[in-house]
Amino acid sequence: MAARRYGVELRPVDPVVESTEEGVPDTYSLASAYNLHDFDRVLSIETPGLLLDASPLDAVLAFTEKTPFAMLQDTAAGDGVHSEDLFLLQPSKKEYADLSERIAAVPSFNDSLLSTAFSEPLLLASSNEDNALIRSIGLLHDAQPGFNATAYLDNVAYIRFSDPKLPGPEYDVPWAKKREARPKNKDADWTWTKLYGEFAQKRMEMCGLDLEGWHE
Repeated sequence: MAARRYGVELRPVDPVVESTEEGVPDTYSLASAYNLHDFDRVLSIETPGLLLDASPLDAVLAFTEKTPFAMLQDTAAGDGVHSEDLFLLQPSKKEYADLSERIAAVPSFNDSLLSTAFSEPLLLASSNEDNALIRSIGLLHDAQPGFNATAYLDNVAYIRFSDPKLPGPEYDVPWAKKREARPKNKDADWTWTKLYGEFAQKRMEMCGLDLEGWHE
């Protein structure tokens, strides 16, 4: 129902490597996107998160120079944003075959290693003082006096819930733990609480899903 309402196309993804050993799971990877030959490009954004402005991401998808692999350039230390938070991929049968062979040879492969398969990935500017593709909600825990909530939420495309103090916005964490995790700065706390509430509301409105139960 949500797919019809929002014009979303859902596709199943095959494993990149099928396990031949009993009890050993198949390997799934973002490398499967290279097998989507009916797309010119695929933009992958790390979840969970909250989309605030799609336009900058549309621009990355539409106007970035052609390249097999692009990722965010690392930003300032401690800002909670990492190069693996956004990948731009160009589907290719050859790349898919090469990556599948490489992944099969790496025990416990995960997609944080995907960038190592490309000797010269294109680096995308992720943020500057005035705007950002991605900001981390975890940054609110380090807010200093004079924190500007408007500036934090302005000119940003995507808020990533990379919060070191909570397991994720999709979980219904007990109130005592959530209260303990709140930012100390009152303005940052208001922004933090608002974003968690907005995520829960959109999760229900768009997906029809309540928050999941969570136990430590």
